[in-house]
Amino acid sequence: MSVAADLARLHARCFPDAPWSRDEFAKLLASPAAWLGATEGGFLLAHIAGGEAEILTLCVAPERRRHGIARKLLRDLYDAARAQQARRVVLEVASDNAAACALYEAENFATAGRRKSYYRRPDGKAADALILARAL
Repeated sequence: MSVAADLARLHARCFPDAPWSRDEFAKLLASPAAWLGATEGGFLLAHIAGGEAEILTLCVAPERRRHGIARKLLRDLYDAARAQQARRVVLEVASDNAAACALYEAENFATAGRRKSYYRRPDGKAADALILARAL
């Protein structure tokens, strides 16, 4: 099994409404800016370039949540980004993802922008995308 296939499987468990494919992960991982942090039960995929780290996705298996995995992956990213002279970390999160929003708030991310009705839900409703940023 490939790394991209493993990531796609976990991503589908974490984001069943909009899972990324093995091919999408393979393309993202092929970028020279790609950074992958992985641990049992979770992973964080980011791009580090131009003085900035952008979190593309952060996944923790449902049964492994609330065990510090996401925080460990974020801290590993901060260290890697600082080593590459990045000055901040940015990401996009759905405004209705309360658990993720609470995590990022606890990690000192602040709202830098908002995309209205960016995420479409299966029930026809929409959620805003919050653009969050944190200095390193």
